Amino acid sequence: MALSSEPKKVWLELVALWLLAIGVIWVFKLLSVFPFIRDNLWGIAGIVFLFLPVEFLHRKGVDPATFGITWRHLGKGLLWAGLFIVISFPPYIYGFKWWFARQSFHFALPSTFWQEVVGNIFLVALPEEAFYRGYMQTRLDGVFTGRVKILGAEVGWSVIVTAVFFAVGHLVTFRFDRLGTFFPALVFGWIRAKTGSIGGGVAFHAACNIWAQILKYGYFGV
Repeated sequence: MALSSEPKKVWLELVALWLLAIGVIWVFKLLSVFPFIRDNLWGIAGIVFLFLPVEFLHRKGVDPATFGITWRHLGKGLLWAGLFIVISFPPYIYGFKWWFARQSFHFALPSTFWQEVVGNIFLVALPEEAFYRGYMQTRLDGVFTGRVKILGAEVGWSVIVTAVFFAVGHLVTFRFDRLGTFFPALVFGWIRAKTGSIGGGVAFHAACNIWAQILKYGYFGV
C-alpha cells in the first residue's frame, strides 16, 4: 500500500508512529529496574527510532533513501557539519557556564569516553536523525508546501515542526532544559534540506552531544 499524501492521513500516521516510539521507550524506562535494560537503555531507544521508520517505509514499498536515510552526499554534509561546529561550539561554552553557573574547567575524560563517542554516533544521532529528519521532516514536507531559501537550502515549516516533536520527545527524561534541543534541531533540519541526506545531520548531532559531554566532564568532573 502506497503512502498517503492526504494531509490529515499524513498527520495521523506521523503522530501515531511518534507516539509508538515514545511509548515503547517509556515502557523500557519503566523496566530499567533491571540492570541489563538500565545499562542499555539508550541503545534500545536507538533501535526503536531506527527500526520503526525504516520498517514502516519498507512495508509501504518505499526506499528509505528517498527519505534522506542514506549516506549519499556525506562529504558535503560533513563540510556543513564542520562549519557549524566552528561557528557554534565556542559560544556554547559560555552558554553552558551561564546555565550551570560553573566557572572552572578541568579537562578530564572517563576511560569509557570512546564508547560514548561510538554510542552517540550510532545509537543516538543516527537513529534520531533517521526518524526525525529522515521520516518525519520528509512527510511534513508534503503537508507544508511553502518554502523559503535560507543559505541556499529550501526550507519550510516542516523543519520547525519536526524540531518541536524532537524537543518534546526528549522530555522522556523530564528536565526542562531538554527542550533546548529544539535549536540545534533546526540546524539538523537545514542540513537535511541542503544536502538531501541525514548524513551531515548525524555528524553534527553526534558532535553536539559529544561536545556537551566533554564540557560536563570538564566542569562537573568524571
